[in-house]
Amino acid sequence: MRFTRIHLALVAASMGHGMAMADTSDSDVGTIGVQGKATAGGGYMVQEESIKARSTVTKEALDKQTATGNAIDKLKYTPGLNISSEDNTGLSGFRFTMRGLNSDQVGMSVDGMPINDSGNYALYSNLLGDPENIDQIFVTQGSAESDGPHIGSSGGNIGIVTVRPTKETGAFVKQIMGSNATRKTFARLNTGEVNGLSNWLSVSHTEGEMWRGSGAVRADKVEWNSFFDAGNGNTANLILKYHEQDNNSYSQLTKAQFQQNGPKYDPYPATPTVGSNGKLNSYYALAQNPFQTFTGVLNTQFKLADNLALSVIPYYFWGNGSGVNSSSYALNRGSNAGGVFDLSNLPTAAQYNADGSSTTGVYYRPSRTQTWRPGITTKLNWDLEEHSLQFGYWYERARQSQTQPFIALKNNGKPTDTWPDGDAVVDANGNTVQGRDRFTVTPAQKVWAQDTWYFAPDWTLVAGLAYMNVKRDGTNHGSLTEQAEKRNQSYNKLLPNAGLKYQLDERDQLFYSLSRNMRIPQNYVLYDKGVDSINSKPETSWNHELGWRFTGDDMTVAATLFYMQFKDRQVSSKDINGDFADINAGSVNNSGLELEWSGLLPNHFNYYTSYTYTKAEQQDDLTVYNAGKAILLPTSGKQFANVPKNMLAANIGYDDGRFYGTFGGKYTSKLYGDLTNDEAISGRTVFNAGAGIYLPVDKKVVKDATLRLNVDNLFDKKYLDGVYTTKTNAATYGGFRDGDPAYIVGLERTVTVSLEANF
Repeated sequence: MRFTRIHLALVAASMGHGMAMADTSDSDVGTIGVQGKATAGGGYMVQEESIKARSTVTKEALDKQTATGNAIDKLKYTPGLNISSEDNTGLSGFRFTMRGLNSDQVGMSVDGMPINDSGNYALYSNLLGDPENIDQIFVTQGSAESDGPHIGSSGGNIGIVTVRPTKETGAFVKQIMGSNATRKTFARLNTGEVNGLSNWLSVSHTEGEMWRGSGAVRADKVEWNSFFDAGNGNTANLILKYHEQDNNSYSQLTKAQFQQNGPKYDPYPATPTVGSNGKLNSYYALAQNPFQTFTGVLNTQFKLADNLALSVIPYYFWGNGSGVNSSSYALNRGSNAGGVFDLSNLPTAAQYNADGSSTTGVYYRPSRTQTWRPGITTKLNWDLEEHSLQFGYWYERARQSQTQPFIALKNNGKPTDTWPDGDAVVDANGNTVQGRDRFTVTPAQKVWAQDTWYFAPDWTLVAGLAYMNVKRDGTNHGSLTEQAEKRNQSYNKLLPNAGLKYQLDERDQLFYSLSRNMRIPQNYVLYDKGVDSINSKPETSWNHELGWRFTGDDMTVAATLFYMQFKDRQVSSKDINGDFADINAGSVNNSGLELEWSGLLPNHFNYYTSYTYTKAEQQDDLTVYNAGKAILLPTSGKQFANVPKNMLAANIGYDDGRFYGTFGGKYTSKLYGDLTNDEAISGRTVFNAGAGIYLPVDKKVVKDATLRLNVDNLFDKKYLDGVYTTKTNAATYGGFRDGDPAYIVGLERTVTVSLEANF
């Protein structure tokens, strides 16, 4: 079933009564408003109180960055993070590392609801929501929060906090225009507060042409937020979000392709290419990424006594869509290598090749994913004289269907339907022919207890213990290449954490934290062939942090030393039969330094700067297989792929209440595309600028209005940005070479103009 935008908006409106969010501290849910006080660094930094490294970007900084950028795009100056995005619309793909860990090893949540893919932990822009509705984004660089509902976080998490409804009736509208025909229209209506209930409803439409290659990206969003305050600390917050996109996909380039052809080169051809058999081979119109998502989270807080509070946070996620590259796929009577389908109703390859048509016999084959994901987090907070105790339980049961139906092509080479719900090829028995047909059920649960002990006026000790249990239950229904079978595996681990904070004086603070994190193997281990992937161990890490914070009247500084011992790192390689499989790459030690510094300058100026040094050193040589032969790759002592050792960001801001301006830049050192460090892309420095005018308005009609201008990559730097596909070795060892890494191409100079107003 495919929901329409109007249908989802009506559903949201009909459910928006009597719901909201609990104010929690140092929690995966985050808080509305800034923890502590905001600094004068333009909103890029706040005074943190957490007993661990933590960075927060507030709405002030979010609003002054590129208007169409998504939540991840807006963290580009935050220490520890190296972010690569495919375009400036906020709708396409991205990758990032944080302290040397990939984005699929970092937990991410929106208002306490996990949004990493339940199978492979990937993060997608369609789940980040409209940036206009974000109040703040917080980052814990080293470890997930105790109440974090994540099974794929072996280090750190990122949380998004949604703006609450206002008590006053009003409307906010925004129109954005930018490079590459980028356009966005956004509107949010606040109903105001009636008997403790306040709501807002927002809608948006975004579209733009791809800056590389042919095609376009477009998306529609509907979001609803209801907040109910029953008094005496009892609140409820219902947040519903629907996203529908119909995008073309970006290609990635090898280093050689970039050097030979430049950044605008696109291997996805703009016109259909035909192979030697006279059949369509590849075409940009086959590289599609249609997707729908619907999420709902209900944050409730009940005050049971003066010192006792209960939080209950149920959530639900539904997703349906697909992604695919530009290739077509042949299907004929001889395609049934798995023996699952009866293809006697199809012609032979020879008959297809002789029919004189370039599109019969080849098909659009989307990699479709459907996800149904309910879950609930329950927390009991009990405050005693010197102790603050928390007891919690999280449960989730994710179901994920992954299929590959075959959809016919039109004479012009385009699919008859880009949505995977369209007509697909069936066999002689009426069964839909699948290139992949897998169904994974992942029940997960976590129970924890934590004590925050204020044992002296200036000392705070935190100690906690969590137990996580996860099961992967996989059903392979069989496909063109696979027989039907069922496989399952269970994982469990104790995860302790501890922290100590000392308040030296009213300005200086020291902290040390220690935590253990775990990442369950991806669901693909249930279906890998050859090696014993199903018995892969979970990734685990011990994360140590030692930090200092200083807060003055006009300046804030934070410094953190970190050391992470990472075991059983999972890396995609080849098994003894030459098939791709996840293997254990052994241990990796990540260590480094993170610095943040922000403050005020005379004459309405402010500044923010961050520096990150990361050494991600592999501890073991990696064994791969080629033609039945084991090959030991020299990876020990090498920097992990896609991890720059040095990053330096800085931003200068000006705001006198009528005009504002920002000028910032970020240096990122070279990074490797493979684990053996045989191929690297060079470092780069990219500058960005922004300016705005707070327009004079008639306060009777318009409360305020702002005209904003942003220029990203101000000097139009040409560069490769980050690794999209990591290889084990780009050079040859023992006759084996894994191939060329693929990279995201750095975005060209883009200009965005927006006009917004509050009524």
